[in-house]
Amino acid sequence: MSSRRGSISLATGKLTATSRRHHIVETACREGYVSLERLIRELDVSAMTIHRDLRLLDSRGQLRRVRGGAVAPWPTTAP
Repeated sequence: MSSRRGSISLATGKLTATSRRHHIVETACREGYVSLERLIRELDVSAMTIHRDLRLLDSRGQLRRVRGGAVAPWPTTAP
């Protein structure tokens, strides 16, 4: 099953880990910065889940962790 936001687990009704991480990277790259609190609220997951996702995405070079959230790994340009 899919939705506007990505693949949803039928068991829990939440985004799969892959879709959740895609959302995090997409938001950080689009806006330049995304806060931990925003991700917890939007994705309805624990702070520890977001911390693990950010650590993984940072290790892959897909974003850069900063205090309180994450930023795009390269400078973003204003529209």
